[in-house]
Amino acid sequence: MVELLVHGVGGATPIEQLDDPSPTRVSGDATVGFYRHKSPPPGVTPPDVLPGTGADAPGERSAAVRSGLVQEAYCWSGLTSASASRAAWLILLPFTLVNAAAWMRPTGPPGAVSRLGRATHDAVSRLLALSLTGTFLLAAGGVGIDLIGWQCAARPQCGSHWSVLAFLAAPESWAHPAGRRLALTALVPLALLGLLWFLARRSWVAYESVRFRVDVAEGDGGLSEPGFWEGEYQVGRLRTLHVSLGVGTVALMLTVPALTVDGDSTAGRVLLGVILAVLALVVVATAAQGGTRAVPGLPVLRLAAFAVLVASVVYVLAPHDWPGPGHRLPGYGTLLMLWVAGQLVLLVASVVAVTLIGRASRGQMLRGFVTPVFAALALFTGIAYSAAVLTRVSDWLGHVEGTTMLLARPPAVVSWAAVAFGIEIVLVVLLVLYLVVRVTWRVRRGWRAVLAEYDVVPTAPATPGSGPVPEVSSRARGQAKKIVRMRAIAMLTESAGRYLAILIAPLVALALYGVVATLATWATPPTPATYSGRSGVVTLLYNAGSWVVGVSAVGLVTLVWQAYRNEALRKVVGVLWDLGTFWPRAAHPLAPPCYGERCVPELVARVTQLTEQGHGVVVSGHSQGSVLAAATLLKLPASRASQVALLTHGSPLQRLYGRFFPAYFSGAQLAGLAARLPRWRNLWRLTDPIGGPIDPVERHGPLRDPVQFFPTAYEVAYPPVRWHLDYPLDTAYGDELAAAAEAVKPQTGVSRAE
Repeated sequence: MVELLVHGVGGATPIEQLDDPSPTRVSGDATVGFYRHKSPPPGVTPPDVLPGTGADAPGERSAAVRSGLVQEAYCWSGLTSASASRAAWLILLPFTLVNAAAWMRPTGPPGAVSRLGRATHDAVSRLLALSLTGTFLLAAGGVGIDLIGWQCAARPQCGSHWSVLAFLAAPESWAHPAGRRLALTALVPLALLGLLWFLARRSWVAYESVRFRVDVAEGDGGLSEPGFWEGEYQVGRLRTLHVSLGVGTVALMLTVPALTVDGDSTAGRVLLGVILAVLALVVVATAAQGGTRAVPGLPVLRLAAFAVLVASVVYVLAPHDWPGPGHRLPGYGTLLMLWVAGQLVLLVASVVAVTLIGRASRGQMLRGFVTPVFAALALFTGIAYSAAVLTRVSDWLGHVEGTTMLLARPPAVVSWAAVAFGIEIVLVVLLVLYLVVRVTWRVRRGWRAVLAEYDVVPTAPATPGSGPVPEVSSRARGQAKKIVRMRAIAMLTESAGRYLAILIAPLVALALYGVVATLATWATPPTPATYSGRSGVVTLLYNAGSWVVGVSAVGLVTLVWQAYRNEALRKVVGVLWDLGTFWPRAAHPLAPPCYGERCVPELVARVTQLTEQGHGVVVSGHSQGSVLAAATLLKLPASRASQVALLTHGSPLQRLYGRFFPAYFSGAQLAGLAARLPRWRNLWRLTDPIGGPIDPVERHGPLRDPVQFFPTAYEVAYPPVRWHLDYPLDTAYGDELAAAAEAVKPQTGVSRAE
């Protein structure tokens, strides 16, 4: 019998999983592997509980099964937090969010309208991801082409602050003419695009190229769909399209300013038309791309993108009547607002797609509209990154000596991003206050009920050396309030989508205003300074938001640097990637890689090997490990699944994944998995903010946390509230493990390979 342990978020070392200072690797590599005890002492039973937990002693069934069980730990944390370079993934957080949003498609009833909605949803999700790549390139172009090449290099006093820019700012320099400055500083966004391409291709080779080496189950949809965890070709095609869009965006940023100052240049108009045509083809190809459907001609499209880039460089180097210093890059602000306008149109299309799909399963977050909300979060996170970088760089480039005037000013639309930051500050403060009041109210009302639940009598049992402890003592009240507080905090998870929508709605409204103002006047909307004399609130929001924008840029760089140097902090940051990079990169190929592409095939292969050798296997999945376990067993053939039992604890399968990703973890999907297995049991607590019940497999209520209220006779501290941790220390775990092992116990006489 093999108990296969799969850890959850945050990572766990084999030493921690097996409670063994020197485990040995039996499969895998140094990044991801399977580990066992190096030399377990014969006849020694690992304890189910540790001293000080307040739990009962393990039962006889638990001890018996442990004595004849081989523990094997699967450690996959090396994919998300082991390497110091993973800290840089923080910069790619918007890509991660938009990729996850693509998988939040709701379920729907069968029918042509629902199928149209699903196809529209998938296409729009890929286009939203494509637009986010453009946002990053526009921001990088704003730093290089606008702030450095156009504004700072045009002023000798700005270039003197930075010796590296002296050759651009010196009037006698060959690089000083405006066209040459723009062409040279276009290398900044191109360098960013090259870095994103390099990282994506490197991770593509390490993750998406992993293939199933054994027979797997294949279903009509969901996680068992053929090729679900083999996204090599899909990611490669999308990467080509995103690179083509990035190159075309840089070409657009060079052509628009030159055409704006020329006015009626025929060559410029033709070139702009060709660039827009190439970008339109990229958009169409991205929308038509599918997991098994390839659009022909992608190499030609990529070549066309580079060709228009070369043509735009030639065009910008030609003579133009460029305006003098003191002007922002012509057309750049309008281009930014039009880009945001396109993203808002895509968000509306996402809402329409969800409406067409309809609702068929219960319990979907935000009634199925979580996809557009989460996609909006990704887009505005990308805009926030862009605004923070543009604001910080303009400040670094310096001021006119003796004045507060910036030598390089960010686009006017960035000032509205500062107002958005100010609004978010107010909303976050109000939301936190509301949650504090809500939790406090529940604590005040519920602590007496906890005393009754634990059958606390007027006096606690006498302990040696002390008298009876009154029920209403301050320590007893504190313990009861701690339990209620943890339960109240855990209940907030149910409303997570609602709180997210509240924070996103004002940002959508503000972006809509900016777009309408731009299209109405064909210019950038009025800045907050326009309202300074009429509305002190706008000025206050702008000032507060500007401070946050500047600090956030520095804070992000500091966090990345500290996470790079500090392994403990890197593990905390790695929780983001444990949650966000489970899904394949089917929408954004430049996002951090999907560890599921490596873990699921590896787990399937290992479980297949163990069952082929005649072993019974109990897969024990905690938290995110239970999600990996479910994905693995859905791909396991029925003949192998009959030899595998599943024990989940602290599992978000129904509470989070079933509500955020109903198309893949609906009640029907989980019931189908339960029907394939000899036994599946799930352990959860009311104090757990992540794990919860799983209806198709529930046989009992939540576990007590803590197991008992008062300290035992030989303890001083009250038992801890363990919330999401230490499920194996509960006696219920040992009992369920014993029952699961009995359900898949190999029959006597079955031959086993060495």
